[in-house]
Amino acid sequence: MIKIRYGQYPLLFLNSLIFCYSLGVFGAEKYILPQKCLFLLLIVNFFIAFIFILKKHDLTFIPFLIIFTLLGYLSGIFVLSPSPNNIINYENKTATIEGTICEEPIIKQDEQKIYHITYIVDVQTVFWQKQTKNTTGKIYIYKKQDDLNSIAQIGDIVSTAGTIRKIHGYHNPGLINSELRAQSKGIYGFISLGKADMQILKANNDFNLKKFSIDIKKHILDKLLNTMPEDDAYMIYAMVFGGYANIPAELLEAFSLTGIIHILSVSGSHVSLIAGFLLSLGKLCRLPRFINITLLIIIISFYAFICGLSAPIMRATVMGILTAIALSLQKSHEASNLLSITALIMLLINPLLLFDISFQLSFASTAGLVYLMSKIRQKLYFLPCFLADNLSLTLSAQIMTLPLIAWYFNSLSLSSLIANIIAVPILEFIIILSLIACLVIFIPIMAKILFILSSLILGISNIFTLHLAKMPFASVYFPTFPFICIFLYYLVLFNIFNKSLAKFWIKFLHRYKIICYMIFLSSFVLTMYFVFKPQPLEIHFIDVGQGDCILIITPNKKSVMIDTGGSVNSDFDIGLRVDLPYLRHYGITKLDYLILSHADVDHAEATYTIMQKIPVNHLIIANQPPEEYIKTLNLPPNCELLSQAIIAKTDMNFTLDDVQFKFLRANENPSASSSNEASNVLKLTYHNFSALFPGDLPQKQEQQLVNERQDLQSTILKVAHHGSKTSSSLEFLQAVNPQFAVICVGKYNSFNHPSSQIIERLNKLNIPIYRTDINGAIVFSTDGYKLKIDTFN
Repeated sequence: MIKIRYGQYPLLFLNSLIFCYSLGVFGAEKYILPQKCLFLLLIVNFFIAFIFILKKHDLTFIPFLIIFTLLGYLSGIFVLSPSPNNIINYENKTATIEGTICEEPIIKQDEQKIYHITYIVDVQTVFWQKQTKNTTGKIYIYKKQDDLNSIAQIGDIVSTAGTIRKIHGYHNPGLINSELRAQSKGIYGFISLGKADMQILKANNDFNLKKFSIDIKKHILDKLLNTMPEDDAYMIYAMVFGGYANIPAELLEAFSLTGIIHILSVSGSHVSLIAGFLLSLGKLCRLPRFINITLLIIIISFYAFICGLSAPIMRATVMGILTAIALSLQKSHEASNLLSITALIMLLINPLLLFDISFQLSFASTAGLVYLMSKIRQKLYFLPCFLADNLSLTLSAQIMTLPLIAWYFNSLSLSSLIANIIAVPILEFIIILSLIACLVIFIPIMAKILFILSSLILGISNIFTLHLAKMPFASVYFPTFPFICIFLYYLVLFNIFNKSLAKFWIKFLHRYKIICYMIFLSSFVLTMYFVFKPQPLEIHFIDVGQGDCILIITPNKKSVMIDTGGSVNSDFDIGLRVDLPYLRHYGITKLDYLILSHADVDHAEATYTIMQKIPVNHLIIANQPPEEYIKTLNLPPNCELLSQAIIAKTDMNFTLDDVQFKFLRANENPSASSSNEASNVLKLTYHNFSALFPGDLPQKQEQQLVNERQDLQSTILKVAHHGSKTSSSLEFLQAVNPQFAVICVGKYNSFNHPSSQIIERLNKLNIPIYRTDINGAIVFSTDGYKLKIDTFN
């Protein structure tokens, strides 16, 4: 390994390579650069590096950092650009595919007792336009069935026909990139079959390792279900093998709030737990170190195999084994080297791991254990060993993962210390106990005793966790860190826990006091400027798929949400999975007003979820029968939410921070023939800027507004009914005369929105169009005079 300045800082050099390579991969996802020039630059730097090595130059590390940055960019471009024969090249084409089921089917059952099955198929052949072509890449196959007969299994060769779609998530800040996450697993598209048929061409009757591991897990689950209550069985199964299926929602939320949700997914902590137990057992039995480590590798490898050998499990296994070996040899510096080497190799093999949250958290938490745990443990010398060990483990992992947790979840669990000190050791004991029971499952009576004991202990732990989650401030909001702050956080952290670097910076500060003071003062002044400068009005059109959801943030951070979106015929909770993360990302912890244009699912379904999670001062709804809202919002019996709601009326208005909101139209007929006709029409005005939100208003009601000579002219028009041809008449568009039009619409929606007629009509009027299915989240910022537009894509 080439070392910085004759070998003083090999670990710093290695981590710098990882950083530069990651920087290149991130750059490939954001920017397009001339590849020929980059290849030429790569060759030049290889030549410079070779010369520097021969001369043993102090600056040998610089060309290597440049080389790895370029390698990262070129690797990113390569993996982000599918090969010519990739399945995604048939996007939007209806074709017949043949392929092999490569993962265990995911099966869910809805309230109507319909089974929703998701297969992952490794496609080999595509039949399209009477042509047969060999193809690469995996796709999801979504299928509905009334029963579980004829379920395809791993290794089966299947054939089906459908329209091939590209994976498309919700393009909003603060959300995990589902496209890149799927692509990192080699999955590029999906076919939705509904209840259409999928033919099994050849059932796999040969021995299959994945199928074998699944059969073992099913056998263990059956034993658990026959031994203990159903909830306990699924809980212990999840703790041992990972997953959240069939776990009570209340308990799942309690684990999340108390910061111990990681216990339900196989991660580095599981591997470290098993490794620690095996090393302690080896010492107790006085096994030679070599035999102990060999047994450790065999048992952990078998555990990883049973868990499914998925990429996250493989990463956890490799990192856990290497770290355990290094720490067992009492060489923490070797553990850090092994961790960095493992991470670098993994990234070189699959650069898209950088965008995988499980990889980020796994690497960061393991790094916390390797770099920080022993140092924090030394500071806690005054505490009892058990307490100091648990505290140092929890703090080291939390300190290292804090920016990632803030970025993805915007919450910090204050109860996690208590949970990790009390609940986690109990749960870890249950995991070890259950794993021993799994190993001795061929001795039924012994396995049954161990499983029953695990169930009894789990009951006590669950009661404690549920009570802990209900405590005030169990979990608190944490703001999203900008990328520059994340970088500075880790830079400061690295310097705090590195004595030699800390001494270097102290000397540097003493030597260049004036420069340091000037930098600090400039940074302080700049920060104060950004904090206290006048804030603009912001209008966010959130990407909720086929639905409407608009967030308005006033100059003094008052907030108004218009509609919430929702999923038709789906159990996907838009409020929990899309709206709330978006609000938290922008620091919105309460809503001053939540306004519903009407009671359709794609406009209002997420309302109840939002109001359960954050305070809403005022709820304004359309004048429609209460039963429509009860059905759409999935309100529980005796819910008083509607009794507290304000029914909108024409000309009703309110003002927040000089931003005026006025209802130009409200429904006067509660028994309107369609929900769309009941749509409220709201206009926002701020100095010279205005925006119009007409819900799903049809053309007939639009014409009434035009005839009434309402003040319709607006800077921005939220195009009614997702661009349907039943709305947005020419007269209405001319009356509004917007400078910009925004269409809230979902990609691949079954309604074929937006209509080509509406797009053509807007283009003829020279109105620029923004669409959430193309642009993702769209943000208009204005001081009332000047306008700035940002889009996520």
